[in-house]
Amino acid sequence: MSEASESRERILVVDDNEMNRDMLSRRLQRKGYHVDTAIGGREALEALDAESYDLVLLDIMMPDVDGFQVLESARRQYDATELPIIMATAKTESDDIVKALEMGASDYVTKPIDFQVTLARVNTQMHLKASIDRVRLLEKSLAERNAELESANKYMTQSLESAAKFQLSLLQETAPEIDGLNIGWIYCPCDQLAGDSYGVYELPDGQLLIYQLDVTGHGVKAALLAVTLLHLLNPENPGNVVIDPVSGNTIAPAAVVAELNARFQINEESNQFFTMVYGIYDCSSHCLTYVNAAHSTSITIGSVTSLVEEDSDLPVGVMLGVEFTENQLALQVGQGVAIYSDGIIEAIAPDGELYGEERLVNFFQQESNTNGLETLRLLEQEVRSWCGKLGFQDDVSALVLQRQS
Repeated sequence: MSEASESRERILVVDDNEMNRDMLSRRLQRKGYHVDTAIGGREALEALDAESYDLVLLDIMMPDVDGFQVLESARRQYDATELPIIMATAKTESDDIVKALEMGASDYVTKPIDFQVTLARVNTQMHLKASIDRVRLLEKSLAERNAELESANKYMTQSLESAAKFQLSLLQETAPEIDGLNIGWIYCPCDQLAGDSYGVYELPDGQLLIYQLDVTGHGVKAALLAVTLLHLLNPENPGNVVIDPVSGNTIAPAAVVAELNARFQINEESNQFFTMVYGIYDCSSHCLTYVNAAHSTSITIGSVTSLVEEDSDLPVGVMLGVEFTENQLALQVGQGVAIYSDGIIEAIAPDGELYGEERLVNFFQQESNTNGLETLRLLEQEVRSWCGKLGFQDDVSALVLQRQS
């Protein structure tokens, strides 16, 4: 056998006829192929076990191990796309040709050998194999890339799940228990991470801090800002914007929102802003003093259910120097206020219809004799039913503060 070249396509010529073998070897080498030869079937099988070939030219009639046996053995290791095998047979032996093709031969040539025909068939098989090899290489590369993407996606999913659990752990699980007040909320992120946030905290002098906000967008960026705001609006956290660090007094709602507006302005790096309702409820006067920064209109619930007429300011973060307006709402016994994100009124039914404010007011009117927290649970069921298979397309949250006595 001749020595192999790593850079050229390799052909194994198997023929017990020395003249055919040498002629094919020399002429194929002149065409740029590297050629090994075997004088019979047994030597061909040894060569196929020891080396890797791009094509085999295989004579059928050989004395020790014939071409059919070599073909059968080769096909147990390689299919026709991995190792093309061209059989050589006499012109009159059509049965041999049919048998060879049925056993997996790629093509055939007839004896006496016509080199130009043989070369054309060799070139055709080589081109087909090269094309298939390229496809296999691309498939392998694609499979590896898909595996990398799947691994990255799994890591991202796990990270998002961890982040969602962390965000949820920062939100209040239970409302403060205040005599004469019914406080509750619902919180339904449309993704793992949410841009909605809420809070109800007890303050000195019989006051309650109450807020709900909605950061534009969804996902990680919205959640990061929502978590930052949650920290700043918790009076128990150092560096909060709710309690004056010098006097210890509660800062007025308009001043708190103005401070947030100054800190979180839209810029080239962040195009985020947020809407919010932020207020202080005085438990002795039963009056809620609050700012509505372009948030959804609040609804009074109880004996009278209607949209609250209020001054709504710009969203927080869109313009410096905004003077935010404080509104006041006095609650009678049985009355309350419902604050909600636009994910409720913009909930989409399968036919494309929005849930809307009017339907929300009607819902609260129908549930006027139900306590606020139970009403919110029923509201969540109502909106989920409205969305149907579409599910929530935005974060859905709502908060109720209701006076009981």
